Amino acid sequence: MRRAYNPGVAQRVAVIGAGSWGTTLGRRLALNGHQVALHCFPAAIAEGITDHRRNPAYFPQVELPDGIAATANLGTALHDAAVAYLVVPARYLRGLMESGLAAWRVWAGGDGQAERPVLCNCSKGLLLDPTQRTDEWLAELLPEVELVHLAGPNLAAEVIAGQPAAAVAAGPPRAAVMVQQQLMCDVYRVYTGSDIVGVEVAGFYKNIIAIAAGAVAGLQLGSNTRAVLITRGLAEMGRLVDYFGGDSRTLSGLAGVGDLVVTCTSPLSRNFQVGERRAMGQSLAQVLREMTQVAEGVQASEAVHQWPTEHGLAGWPELPIAEEVYRFVHEGAEAADSIQRLMRRPPRAE
Repeated sequence: MRRAYNPGVAQRVAVIGAGSWGTTLGRRLALNGHQVALHCFPAAIAEGITDHRRNPAYFPQVELPDGIAATANLGTALHDAAVAYLVVPARYLRGLMESGLAAWRVWAGGDGQAERPVLCNCSKGLLLDPTQRTDEWLAELLPEVELVHLAGPNLAAEVIAGQPAAAVAAGPPRAAVMVQQQLMCDVYRVYTGSDIVGVEVAGFYKNIIAIAAGAVAGLQLGSNTRAVLITRGLAEMGRLVDYFGGDSRTLSGLAGVGDLVVTCTSPLSRNFQVGERRAMGQSLAQVLREMTQVAEGVQASEAVHQWPTEHGLAGWPELPIAEEVYRFVHEGAEAADSIQRLMRRPPRAE
């Protein structure tokens, strides 16, 4: 039986995904005193954590607390968890959830539970086939849970090193506060919010703009160009938030301008790396082959491009930067040509 949440008592939580951010969140939760079941794929990662207290694939130099129990069994990870943190790239999300649906439904609808379980989605991507926001799809798949979306300027390497950072947990008040209380500490501040749509849209759209920012760096253009890109990218993000019924005020916060700035300025950003290396002449296939982690903006740019046609949407907003990123990433357009097309667009009011 899942007990009622008590913020003064250590909780059992599940972290689904042992990549860089999943490992970082799991470590933070364990350091905060919670019992963490870390779901790993492949099983060798779980074995490495169990035997050596280190993730052999991500941050192997960082020792993990004893409060983390690694497992390759999804049902074991979810068992009796008050909160499940879903830290899986969007390209793998459908497969993971559908293949383990029985375990998810046991967790979500367990007999005799005192409160609805909380699913904290930490993915910042879009689903394909069909195109869909992750928050919509998860709500349809597991209607019994309370869904929270966690986002902010959170480069995993800096957070796991203990550098001060912050995020927003957006969702129903009780669930958002649970996530806030579990993660808060002296070096990681969590705010609560209610605008899941705005946080979700900002989370995937900033990855698209970060690819463009990397291309700007790859072409060795200056600070003016990057500032223009970030500013106009934020404007496009706002149009899409409005289209989906989110609150545009969210974009002035951590999930909006905060996450956008860090992913467009830091070489640690995977999406920035994709844009930079493509602009320097590498093919997308080569870039992705040599990356050990997923750059969500690659799939997000494809989804945004095909979304309105696939769903027959009317009134889809104008997103010129996103369209050029799609051409640059998926059609092999030259970064310099994309910039010229953007600069030669008809004049308009800001």
